[in-house]
Amino acid sequence: MARKRQNRPRANAAAETGDNAPIYARIRDEFAAKIAAGKLKDGARLPTVRQLAKERSINPMTVARAYRELAERGFIIARAGSGSFVSRPGRAPANGRAPAADDLTLDPGGISSRLFELARAPGVIAFTGNYPSVEMSDAAAFAQCLQDSLSRGAAEYFRYDPPAGREELREALLPFLAQHGITTRADNLMVTSGGQQGMDIVARHLLARGDRVILEQPAYFGAINVVRAAGAVPIPLRFGANGFDLDEVAEAIRKHSPRLIIINPTFQNPTGHSVPLNQRRGLVALAHESGVPILEDDPGPELRFRGVALPPLRALPGGDEVVYYTRGFGKTFIPGVRLGFLLPPRGDLNACLEIKATTDLQSPALLQGALADYLRRTDWLGYLRRLCAGYGARQEKLYAILTGALSSYGHLSLPDGGLNLWLELPGEINAREVYFNAVRRGVAFAVADSFSFRPERPSALRIAFGLTDPKDYEEGASRLAHVLRNVVSPERSLSSAVV
Repeated sequence: MARKRQNRPRANAAAETGDNAPIYARIRDEFAAKIAAGKLKDGARLPTVRQLAKERSINPMTVARAYRELAERGFIIARAGSGSFVSRPGRAPANGRAPAADDLTLDPGGISSRLFELARAPGVIAFTGNYPSVEMSDAAAFAQCLQDSLSRGAAEYFRYDPPAGREELREALLPFLAQHGITTRADNLMVTSGGQQGMDIVARHLLARGDRVILEQPAYFGAINVVRAAGAVPIPLRFGANGFDLDEVAEAIRKHSPRLIIINPTFQNPTGHSVPLNQRRGLVALAHESGVPILEDDPGPELRFRGVALPPLRALPGGDEVVYYTRGFGKTFIPGVRLGFLLPPRGDLNACLEIKATTDLQSPALLQGALADYLRRTDWLGYLRRLCAGYGARQEKLYAILTGALSSYGHLSLPDGGLNLWLELPGEINAREVYFNAVRRGVAFAVADSFSFRPERPSALRIAFGLTDPKDYEEGASRLAHVLRNVVSPERSLSSAVV
């Protein structure tokens, strides 16, 4: 007599992806893909648990678990006594107010958290890390500096410090900044908990609810989030392989009277593009003429593989009067060490320090001491040369593989540096639909939605290779090509694949 098959917990969570995934996971991802692609409209009612279970000859508990995970990830809303309804990201406000012509949808945080959650699933080849791996970083040298700092005794570091940061670190930053053409004094700098805190401090300092902000489109979602947190309204500045249009900036200033311009001009996240020198000079000149300051996010200009280095906006003539310059060290030196700095325009440091004091008071003293030692004692310039050589070779290898596999499905950019490639898809291909189908095939990346604040989102993928093992490049490209082929010309129905 045949034994009845029992459903047992799987020991390996890798079964969460691919065609061998548990039935509940396949149902969850099927509906997530349809919702992301707009095939299930906002407010649409899903079949009841019993209906779907009967239709597919499966246990109702399997459907219930799939629905529960869809609700946890924000794709559906369960209403007691009424059923489950689609709640697509970017939906209209519940109050029914029709958006104004320039009303912008801000949901990058929610979308990105869902996408990166799926990317962490075991067995997935993830093109999501845009910072160096520990093996490629200078972590060993930093660890030695940390041990040396500890050896100096607890009294040196286990106490409160001024919000501006330890003087030893601010002094050690001066030669580092000089490498980029920025000259300043230690008492003009403030240490921050990463570049993100620097952006947040500037936004808190300058912005009030309803203020307009010129922000590149697409943009780093951390920049979008600080604008959203301030209650300000971003005005999009189209950003592409050739930078942006200065006339468009001038028109936006005239029309919207913005309080701030936010831009990441070198190896921009997510596109990898850089702003040409003439546009950098023109933007600083516009800031002077209009009185609108610039927040320059510059997380990793050292990661240049080819071409001539471009000066930061802050280093250009007049930049010290109009540019807030911020960056962290996690994109180049030591991933995960949440340290950075903010260099405000002349005379504006104290106002920023007051805001720093109300958030975390100070950045960790021990880490500041270790970073100061690292900048003073190690050959960090030699490390950066080795890092660029290693990642430059990886970028060229991945680009060659992807162009061979994906040339029929879009345009892949090759930036002069950074750890991102940007794949622009034809408009008829929905990037979110590609994403959720890709995770089922075991490959992940970030979609343009994560970097957009407008309803008309571009169809593109950010393929970041900072943490991806080069031996996985071929297989990852093959999986992505398979998904794109199916999205363009579906070979099978997801719903019929559930058994």
